[in-house]
Amino acid sequence: MEVAAFYLPSLGRKEEIEQGMAGKRTDLYQRMLVELSEQIGFMDEHGYYGAGTTEHHFHIEGEEVSTNPVLLNLYFGLRTKRMKFGQLGNVLPCLNPVNRAEDIAIASQMLQGRVFAGFARGYQGRWVNVLGQHYGLGEPGKGEDYEELKRSLFEEHFDIMMTAWKHDTFSYHGKHWQIPTPGIQWPAAKTSRAYGKGVDENGIIQEIGIAPGLYNNQIPDLFMPFATSERSIQWAMERGVVPVTIMTHPDVVRGHFLAGQEAAQRAGLDYKYGQGMAMSREVIVADTDEEAERIARDAGAFIWCNFFQPFGFNAAIATPEEKNPFTVPNSFEAISERGLVIHGSPDTVNRKLEALFKQLPVDYFWMFIYNHMPHDALMRSLELLTTRVWPNFSDKIRG
Repeated sequence: MEVAAFYLPSLGRKEEIEQGMAGKRTDLYQRMLVELSEQIGFMDEHGYYGAGTTEHHFHIEGEEVSTNPVLLNLYFGLRTKRMKFGQLGNVLPCLNPVNRAEDIAIASQMLQGRVFAGFARGYQGRWVNVLGQHYGLGEPGKGEDYEELKRSLFEEHFDIMMTAWKHDTFSYHGKHWQIPTPGIQWPAAKTSRAYGKGVDENGIIQEIGIAPGLYNNQIPDLFMPFATSERSIQWAMERGVVPVTIMTHPDVVRGHFLAGQEAAQRAGLDYKYGQGMAMSREVIVADTDEEAERIARDAGAFIWCNFFQPFGFNAAIATPEEKNPFTVPNSFEAISERGLVIHGSPDTVNRKLEALFKQLPVDYFWMFIYNHMPHDALMRSLELLTTRVWPNFSDKIRG
């Protein structure tokens, strides 16, 4: 099993975020860069798979300030030697897919292949509707038609990126895009026919290609955070994309794993139960159970209960009988008891993870890291995880 870090880069501690407008403060952004560099540097030395950052915009409140994940990934990647870096994920419906394919290809070259890529549909109208307005996402901003448009854009943009990465030159004709647009007269046609491709004898562009390509043409490892339905999981599995589940109820996740296994088999892959799947949980370890709980109460729970729950994210911890996520208890106790945050001493966390992986084996485990928690406590948690926990579950971690 690969173990990795999923960062939601916050600016400031809890009390600094509560003061307001933390996302605009240079001192807090600089501190975030320094602290994450130390944390990621430690993981780089001890066998962790990689570190990913989400994509969000306009987060002036200070939580999840990951405006350009590719640029942020590159910053940390250039300071490390082994880990992979990527996006969890690129919000495809409101992105130009050719531009994002180019961005990731450049990062791939600069990091010599130490990249991965994740893809998401997006859920925050404040920025998805603003940045996606030219793709039709500005109005009405909600409802069945809106969600179906996002899904259609997501799938087409994914196809365009894969096509751009896999071919020297390409054309694409879909519902939303025509690449290239018709009738482009290319003045340098003679030169392009001599040194390149894609121009016909009349000097008309027929295909385009991105440059540079991926490092040694290596397609990045691909992920989908967060896959919360069987339909999404099957779509991902059929395309070689690893679904990342955040759901916690064993019966719900079991159904998702079985759906993924069936889709993999249809794609010609003889996968075992849980193979090709990933899971994300917050994990906090301290020297005692009491200390770990004290830290955890002000860590992910602060972001989760204040910034995620209003968007219906408590569906992740719901039981099969709880159909309305807004009636699910919204508290540290709820996310702790239902397993979204795993906390305790090394012995306690080992027992919890052993029980979890016995039910739900995965190929990748993404640790949610909410870096607004105190840096020294986070570093101690990483140290204990690396020396006393993860070596019991992964032969990749070097304690």
